[in-house]
Amino acid sequence: MADILNQDEVDLLLSAVSEGEVPLTEKAEAPEAEAELAMSTYDFRRPERVSKEQLKGLQSLFEAFAREVSIVFPPFLRTVVRVDLTSIDQLTYDEFILSVARPTALSIVNMSPLEGNAVLELSPTMVFPILDRVLGGKGMTLAEPRELTEIENRIIQRISTMILDSLKRSWEQLIEFHLSIVAQESDPLIVQIVAGSEMVILVGYEVHIGETVGTMNMCMPLLVLNPVLDQISRQTHYMRKMSTQMATHTRKTINDIIERAGVDIEAVLGQTPLRLDEIMRLQVGDVVQLDSSPDEPITVTVGGLPTFYAQPGRKGEQSAVQLTNLIRG
Repeated sequence: MADILNQDEVDLLLSAVSEGEVPLTEKAEAPEAEAELAMSTYDFRRPERVSKEQLKGLQSLFEAFAREVSIVFPPFLRTVVRVDLTSIDQLTYDEFILSVARPTALSIVNMSPLEGNAVLELSPTMVFPILDRVLGGKGMTLAEPRELTEIENRIIQRISTMILDSLKRSWEQLIEFHLSIVAQESDPLIVQIVAGSEMVILVGYEVHIGETVGTMNMCMPLLVLNPVLDQISRQTHYMRKMSTQMATHTRKTINDIIERAGVDIEAVLGQTPLRLDEIMRLQVGDVVQLDSSPDEPITVTVGGLPTFYAQPGRKGEQSAVQLTNLIRG
């Protein structure tokens, strides 16, 4: 074992070095010293805590979430809505808060059964077109954002609830969420769900509502997501490693389900335009002339889409049609 110097010996050695009595030895040059070391920058204030496998799983879940929102919004807003996932980033909570514009629409979301809260942020460029459409307008945005009124806040709370319902459905194979809105705020600086130095997952979306484009962000602290990150990683691994036999079986199962699905088939004998007052005067025995001719084939629709041409007739005691040609789109 090497001898351990006491304090007096350490002071004596330092004094001898400073006075030149003990020469400083140069570092021996070894062949390895000539090779440059490969170095990479690492910021200890921003550790990357989510693995690539987990990020892939999160991306799959948040893409499913975007599809769910794209399905739910159009009937409610009476226009075309498209939601695109644009980014998934790891950053500190302080960096997220400082990047959010003021004022904005922030919903603090309880992530039960996970412990903790998340933040759903809807930008003014998304909020005001939605409000305009809900209140009967064409979906116009405002030149200068402002804070929401009490009535507008209630509408946006309903919109946020619809978004959270979509999040539940997109994650239901992994976890059964019981999400609820704890509070709504317009100033991001007063929303503190975790310490500023804590890492979060920030998911960014671009939301197309008619002709306008807004943004939506979902901020989830890693402290909240940690209990399910391993499940997400395993799920991604399973999906990637699915065997050929399992893939064939899955494809066959899906085909069987689709083949048993019911669709409506209608034979359209003809059409004619009528004014509302003419319809009101119709009586039993009146004849309505259609725009079709007995010599022309009729159209058969499948699921509401024109698919075949056919010739009307009878089979036994029942009316029937004989398909003649396929309508090519």
